Amino acid sequence: MTTTWRDLLLGQLDFYWQAHLWPRLRGLSDHEYLWEPADGAWTLHEGEDGVVRIEAVVPEPPVAPVTTIAWRMAHVGRDVLGKRARAFFGGSDAPADMYDDRHWPEPLPLTADGGLALLERGYTCWRDGIAALDDEALLRPLGPRGGPFAHDSMAALAMHLNRETMAHGAEICLLRDLYRAQVTHGDPLVRAAYAGRAGDAERRIRQRGSLNSVTRWHPSLLADVAALHHWSTVRVLIDQGFPVNNATDHGTTALHYAASAGELSMVTMLIEHGADPTLVDSTYGMDAAGWAGHFGHTEVAAYLRTMPR
Repeated sequence: MTTTWRDLLLGQLDFYWQAHLWPRLRGLSDHEYLWEPADGAWTLHEGEDGVVRIEAVVPEPPVAPVTTIAWRMAHVGRDVLGKRARAFFGGSDAPADMYDDRHWPEPLPLTADGGLALLERGYTCWRDGIAALDDEALLRPLGPRGGPFAHDSMAALAMHLNRETMAHGAEICLLRDLYRAQVTHGDPLVRAAYAGRAGDAERRIRQRGSLNSVTRWHPSLLADVAALHHWSTVRVLIDQGFPVNNATDHGTTALHYAASAGELSMVTMLIEHGADPTLVDSTYGMDAAGWAGHFGHTEVAAYLRTMPR
């Protein structure tokens, strides 16, 4: 089988997008999108003229500021992928090289939905453009629209943009992790639960006298803590009445994670408190018994299969 440049370039970009980046962007809120993780962070700003611009200086400083997710999404969707796609594959009549903003004149978005749409559109435009090229075209020099890189090939540019997309995508994911740790998990009870401090979590629950606010704002807490294998904390949450069938965005429950870890006593406790063994996750389409079997815990899988269906 002959492996072409196009197959290699698209295979790398598509796998990263489909398996790593896009699934990690589910549930992005406007607050998180524009959240500034440090003083002086670069972001998107609407000027007095009503135009939304991305913060930047030329030349870039030796150590650039931390950015918002909005900044990264705009940079990847428009500057890294979108403008290049239109400059080389159509959609822009601007007589300029691939760096010119006139290739993508649409306003930058100040909402999470708008940022996601821009990012997906830039990716799709660039991906479809590369998919339409054969190896001869990919190895041809960029020409005037390549600016200072006019003599480099389209394949070389595609390799660079793959790296850029993966680097900035990783930064977006890290910003989501920091937001979750610093903002979403700002509640002391929630922070204690995620850290596996069972005694601290139990004390804070007793002080409150209710889990209502936690179950409302953090409905997947039990499943998330089970995914971290903090079993003592899972027991505390169950004993205090946390709903055992609340699932993550992927449909996984605490029972799935206990089963995958082979924690029969934890599985039994969850079942006794009403855990539903028939629930399936949205990624693999398996119930808890399926997860147990997949990870080699035959005893747990057999026990779960005896449950009423």
